[in-house]
Formats: sequence, structure tokens, C-alpha cells
Amino acid sequence: MHAWRRPKWAVSALCLAAVLAAIASWALWPSSSPPPRERQYRATTACLLTDDKGLVGEQAQATWKGMQAASVATLVKVQYLSVPGPQTPANAAAYFNSLALQKCALIFATGEAPIAAMLDGYSRFPELRYVAVGGANEDPQVTVVPATPLDTVPTTVQRIISEAA
Repeated sequence: MHAWRRPKWAVSALCLAAVLAAIASWALWPSSSPPPRERQYRATTACLLTDDKGLVGEQAQATWKGMQAASVATLVKVQYLSVPGPQTPANAAAYFNSLALQKCALIFATGEAPIAAMLDGYSRFPELRYVAVGGANEDPQVTVVPATPLDTVPTTVQRIISEAA
């Protein structure tokens, strides 16, 4: 009977050692991918208001490209919002107001209705900065970025955000 206990104990010890070795190997195995990095954004957000085409429209696409490049370079957060439904200044005003109330430090607008809504409502939020891409405006409170040539829009947008950061 004593001989039967010894092998059972030895088998249990070997199993335990194998399990511990497997756990240690798994824990110490080098990772093939780098650990995820956390991006620490500034307390500044730049927002884009587009028409119902969203980021598919040429001006919105060029503006978004510049905003993303600026975000990488300056750690300014960027976001966009499309205006669904009727493309009227009255309908776009609600979406413009939501961006302004979110305290976007800069609001870019592309498309007729979003730009018109911004021009109608920016005076209610004087602490923010406004940029109309492809629009026309005489007010010095709204910066106008010409939409042509289209390939200059991303660089101009990136510069505007970098200056505000």
C-alpha cells in the first residue's frame, strides 16, 4: 500500500510542475505586437459640419484630411457631424448649435446649408472660431478657406488648427 502512494504523489507533483511551467512560459513569452499606446489629447476640439453627403463630398473630404493631419501633429481632437434631411439653413442650425454647445473651439463648415447656418448663428457663440470652406463671407469673425484649388484645402485647414492649438 505504501508503494502505491509514492507514484501517485510523484505524478501529482509532475502535473503541478508542468502547469506552473506552462503558466510561467505564457506570462514571460515576448509579445509580437507592441503594446497599445494611449494618445493624450489637448483640451481643444475642432469640429466639422457637413451637408448630407458627409465626408463623401470633395470639400468635406479635403477638410477632414487636413483636420486629421492636424490632430496627429497637435493632439487636437477632431470630430464631424452631417446634416441629414432638408438641406436648409434652418435644418442645419440645430446641428451647428449642437457643435457650438459641445464647446468645439473651432467649427469648420462645408456645403451651402451648413455654412449658412454657421453664418446665421455664430454670433451666439463669440468665444469660438469659425471657418467656412468654400463659402463667401465679409465678416472678419469667420475665416474663409477657398475650395479651389481643392488640393490646398487640407494644408490650409491643418495650419488653422495648428495655430489655434
